Amino acid sequence: MRNRLVPWLIVAVAALALAACDKPKPRQARAGAAPAGTTAARLPAPAAWAAEMVGKPMGQLFPGELKPCVGNTDNLEQKYSDGVKIVGWGWDPATKAAIAHVILVDLSGLVAGAGETGLARPDVPAAKPQIKDPNTGWAAYTRRTAGPLDAFGVIDGGKSLCRLGHLEF
Repeated sequence: MRNRLVPWLIVAVAALALAACDKPKPRQARAGAAPAGTTAARLPAPAAWAAEMVGKPMGQLFPGELKPCVGNTDNLEQKYSDGVKIVGWGWDPATKAAIAHVILVDLSGLVAGAGETGLARPDVPAAKPQIKDPNTGWAAYTRRTAGPLDAFGVIDGGKSLCRLGHLEF
């Protein structure tokens, strides 16, 4: 019995060692092949409520203090020919509701993109029982193709912001 366990033990140890390795290194795409998650389609137009915000200073548009919320900026989900789609989730504990809108802001404080919420995220209430709505997910679009961006939830009827996270890509 012991001799049968040794090969499985070696495989298990090797798998754990590989799982603990450093993050994957950047690799160059094969010539003529689009990287996974990339489409030749163009970025969707900004939401009507946010179209005039893009390129303006966040502090000028939302001069108040940041308010608390719960959420996350998960990842870059899709690359377009002229921008990217970033996803996450957000919850406003003051109203006990999903955040209605999201803006993306660059390091200089300029609004770089925006998006909507209401996407299904059943994992959120499963992990945080105080959140009852499974539709806390959001998707935001930006014409940026690289760089760090911060995501903010637009709350208080569009008067305030709350921080949802930071993403470097």
